[in-house]
Amino acid sequence: MLTVSHDPAVVELNLLVGRVACPDCDGRLRPWGWARPRVVREGLDTKWVGRSLRPRRSRCTICQVTHVLLEVRLAARRADTAEVIAAAIEAKTVLGQGHRTIAARCGRPVSTVRGWLRAFATSAVLIGERFTGLLVRDALDAVVLWPKPGGGISGEALSVLMAYAEGLARRFAATVTVTWIDAGIAATNGRLFCASWWAGAPNTNPPLRQALAGGKVATTPAIFL
Repeated sequence: MLTVSHDPAVVELNLLVGRVACPDCDGRLRPWGWARPRVVREGLDTKWVGRSLRPRRSRCTICQVTHVLLEVRLAARRADTAEVIAAAIEAKTVLGQGHRTIAARCGRPVSTVRGWLRAFATSAVLIGERFTGLLVRDALDAVVLWPKPGGGISGEALSVLMAYAEGLARRFAATVTVTWIDAGIAATNGRLFCASWWAGAPNTNPPLRQALAGGKVATTPAIFL
């Protein structure tokens, strides 16, 4: 899977002109049909709605591997948008709310919310290490913006994610607006909340790529906004 823009027209154009780099080799991704249809739940309260979508599929011109392209608002293997999961994590980490309270407020099953929180907590140490490295490499000036950690290990992971997003926002203020969930999803290709991926992820930081954004060529994470 690969994280791309939320705008289908931008995604299509980037595929056609060869702007999307393959994450596995030096090739470029081209259009290759569509992934299976799915429904994603949107909304931060009990009045959520289901949105039908069918992600674009791409294929590398060199290694021939196919990749499903997920827009930046989506998290891999989750039926809810990344924004909803992020709100739940903030409620737990910052406000200290329990999973039952959070589930009632966002209108999701208790087991689903518990799974989100557990996945983030399980991977918190690795998330903190990975994004500390990215922060130092990509947005060193944002280290001074690092919020005071709170809520234990999960709070520290959330703090470094916020600092990293703030650093990117300052760096690319003329082209994009970056939230911590956008930065986290983009840097992990949608796998920020996949504990199994973190458990097997190599302890390296992926190289930045060049993307054309707002008429400017800028070095950004693996996402085309």
